[in-house]
Parts: sequence; structure tokens; C-alpha cells
Amino acid sequence: MNYFTKDKLISTIGDSVRLVKLDSGKSSVLISEYGGRPLGIFPKDNFFNILWVNPNIKEAIKSRSHEIGGDRYWVSPERDFFYKKPETFEEWSCPQGLDPANYEILASSEHSCTVSSGIFLLNQRTKQGYQGEITRQFKLIDEPYSTGVSYCGIEILDDCIFYRPNLKINGWSLTTTISGGVKNPGTVLIPTRENPKLISYFRMVPEDRVKIGKNYVAFKIDVDDIYKLAIRPEDIDFNYPAKIGYILKMPDNEDYGFIVKLSDDIPKDQTECFDVPRDHPESEIGVVQSYNSESLDKSVLNFGEIELQLNSFKTIDNASHGKAKHELFAYVGSKEEILTVVKKYLGIENPFLYQINNN
Repeated sequence: MNYFTKDKLISTIGDSVRLVKLDSGKSSVLISEYGGRPLGIFPKDNFFNILWVNPNIKEAIKSRSHEIGGDRYWVSPERDFFYKKPETFEEWSCPQGLDPANYEILASSEHSCTVSSGIFLLNQRTKQGYQGEITRQFKLIDEPYSTGVSYCGIEILDDCIFYRPNLKINGWSLTTTISGGVKNPGTVLIPTRENPKLISYFRMVPEDRVKIGKNYVAFKIDVDDIYKLAIRPEDIDFNYPAKIGYILKMPDNEDYGFIVKLSDDIPKDQTECFDVPRDHPESEIGVVQSYNSESLDKSVLNFGEIELQLNSFKTIDNASHGKAKHELFAYVGSKEEILTVVKKYLGIENPFLYQINNN
């Protein structure tokens, strides 16, 4: 099974790529130069990484694959940049000029790290190429609420520029999370206003995979089938800095893990977001998103994702700029402790969880 402790992750990668460890003394984050991203987040030592990492990561790095895991930066709309046939949403391919790109570590210390890369994107609809660069700054931060639960927090500042004006694109933050599979599904929790409109991005999400609560939406992550759920900006409760979280009973353990993304730098209405759904591209757009992948080899589980569409790019000095700050916190504790943390961040009390005894 592909769950990594910090020591196992470091030893597995070996000298394949440069890693920087940010260490608070109680918790730590591993930053990978390859792909320019947090690859591991550890609320306490000798415990599993809550971020998913490719079990064959050395081979993935050798082949310059984007699929290494961690918390990555993309841009959207996916239709324009990731589908070679965008009109029909066919022939998906991640552009290597965006991910893994060619990141280098510019500076690092015990508590912070900065990476940067030149980037290139081809708009598959217009056949125009966009040259640019991305800088990502990572910094360990304290939790915004006093919880008494083991945690690790990181602030991420993404600063991206393309040397073309008036581009209708968004930054896109994607966090891959581990799953317990069908026998131990995880639950994505999204705080919302009452009666939110759910948006499916690939095909209709079945009723047994999504539940609408009084002030939230729950979505099942079991990596058994491909679905993607999104929430419109009009249905987001902007009173909460936290926009999406994920809770899982940790494998081979009685503790629970919780990972949560916070940001105010996301689109506030439809006009600021461009990532159209595949199954109904003329419909409304979601800015808080979650993806459930499929594990073809059930002995090696794939990942879930919690995602944010970030600020739309603005034209400054004849170039398109996208800048956004977001925060990622991970917790490990008893179920009761984690539910207390969930309430503080998301305002959700006694959320529905996709555990076997609930199905």
C-alpha cells in the first residue's frame, strides 16, 4: 500500500530529486524541487503523510511525469490547455511546460522555501503559445484556532505571469490526498450556503456519493470510480476562510486525519472563473472542486483531490498576472478531536462521514 512516513518518503526518493525540509520542531513539510510543490505534510513524526504520493515516484520523476502527488499549481480552463481536442474534451494530456516544468529552489531556510520555473502553455483552441514564469513561496505558519491537536500548517503564495495581455485564465490549486479505498472511504467537506446547486464536471455524481447537509456538502473519496464535484461561488459561504476539507480514518490506525484549504483569493462570481464542466460546458462553473480518481490496481490506491480555482489573471504592463495566497493545514488526532477541528474551520457540526457503517 502506498502510504509514506517522512523517513520512508525521503529514503524512497533518495537522490532522485532535491528535497527541502521545513521543520517547526513538532511538525514538518517536505518540499520537492521537482514539480515545485509540497510533497509531504506531517503533523507529527512517524506518521503517514496525508498527501498522496505516487508509490513509483522515482520512475515518475525519471519519465518527467506530472503525477507525483503533493500540492501542485496549474492554470485553467482545463478545456483549453489539457485537451488536444478541446471542443469534444478528448485526448487529455498534462502540458509538461506547466507540470512538472523546470523548477529550481531559489532560497530556503528552516521555515520557508521559494521555488521558481519558466512555464509554457499551448492554447489548444487558438493554437497560441503562452510563455511565462511561476514563483511559489512556502512558509510554515501557526494554526488560526487553538485546537490542542497535532497539526502542521503551511502558507503558499503563488505568483504567475504570462507575457500576453487579457488572458481569461485562473490559477488552480490542487491537493492530492490519500484514500482508504472502498473499505475505508474518506469524506470531502465543503461549507456552503443553504440549498447549494451541485455541479458535476465529468458525469452526474450518483446520490450515494454526495450528501447535502444544512450548511455543507459531503463527497465520497474511495478511488473506485471517476467523478468530480464542484460548488459555484454563489453557494460558497465566504464568512469562512476555509473553503474545503477532507477527513479520513488513517490506515492501520485509530486516529483520524484532516486536511483543509483556506483562501480568500478565489473567484466571487461566475464572470471571474473560466473552468467549464466537461459534461455541460454551457452551464455554470464551480470554483471549489473535488475529484475522486479510479484505482485500476486495487493493491495500490490512487488519490482524491481537494481543489480551488484561484483569482483570475489581471493585465498589468501588457502581461497577464495571477497572484493568490492560500493555506494548507493538516491534523492528526482522535475522531472526537478532529470533529472539533472541523467545526472550528468549517463551521460544520457532526458532519456525515462516508464510513462503512454509514452505508
